[in-house]
Amino acid sequence: MQRFNAYTQWLANSVVALVAMAAAVAVAQELIPIRIGWQPTTTVEAQIAHTLAKTDILQRNGLKGTFTMFTYGPAVNEALVSGAIDVGFVGDMPSVSLAAVNSPTTVIGRQSVFRGAILASSKSDIKTLHDLKGKQLSGPFGSSIYLAALSMLEKGGVKPSDVRMVNMGFGDLSDAFRAGKTDAVFVWDPWVENFVEKGLGRVLSEDNSLTMVIVMRSDLAKSRPEVAEKFLKAHKEALLYAANHKDQVNEWFREPEAARALSPAVVAKTTAYDPQWDAKSLKDIRISFSDSELARYFGLGKQAYDLKIFAAAPPLQQKTDLSIAKKVDASAWSFEPATVKMTQ
Repeated sequence: MQRFNAYTQWLANSVVALVAMAAAVAVAQELIPIRIGWQPTTTVEAQIAHTLAKTDILQRNGLKGTFTMFTYGPAVNEALVSGAIDVGFVGDMPSVSLAAVNSPTTVIGRQSVFRGAILASSKSDIKTLHDLKGKQLSGPFGSSIYLAALSMLEKGGVKPSDVRMVNMGFGDLSDAFRAGKTDAVFVWDPWVENFVEKGLGRVLSEDNSLTMVIVMRSDLAKSRPEVAEKFLKAHKEALLYAANHKDQVNEWFREPEAARALSPAVVAKTTAYDPQWDAKSLKDIRISFSDSELARYFGLGKQAYDLKIFAAAPPLQQKTDLSIAKKVDASAWSFEPATVKMTQ
């Protein structure tokens, strides 16, 4: 009888284990795949991407993520247009470029804000924006910081024609600034603070409203709105987790080779420019644009068109759909960062 009872208990335990295993397999099979493109050196954005990749937050929301790291925004754009990824994290101006070419993409939410600045070389005698007249100001044309730099000059009473503006990619820009081959640069964080920390430059003017946006393939956003909703919910949870585990995610930030040159102090300081980095609950996090943010974003298209960057005004209104983001922001659900599990 004792052997029979032992066998019965073993059989019962086996059945329970098999049922649990089958349930786990079923859940795994039900996860919706989503391919995500991100950039390793944009603060807040990168911490969110690392969190989504290294935790079970996507799985909790019924998604299975595949991540592709790109070194800069235009490469994310190309992957979105080609269909290599489903959703991408890009700067506001690169997303305007997507709209300008009528790409099959839709901006479904805002992600974070970050600082851009004009810096004078520490080897120069430039102390103010007015001192830039007749000097070389270098940076990547068509990027988020480009239009911001033009606005900074205008607000400082300096015409772009008064400055020798040179289009320079970030790789060349960094080398030129270190070598003193350009008088000043326009660039974004964390490189602004990195240059300051290393004594290479000093900030003349800054703009803290540069914005990262979430762009999704239009066919996916329209045919599977539930996927967009699940992803935006996971995104909010990832940001809350990151905001509550700053040291951990900032170390994750510095893992890719492109970010290893950045000190922990630079990463911490520049990430904190986003007000949501101090979020204590999901209520503190907003995935949709405020009215002023949306007006600024749409204004970028007009500014770029007026500057003849694009032959026609980018149809940003038609390429932006915040309905799901607003729905997610208006929703309430339970999420405790302490219950998140690591998957890597």
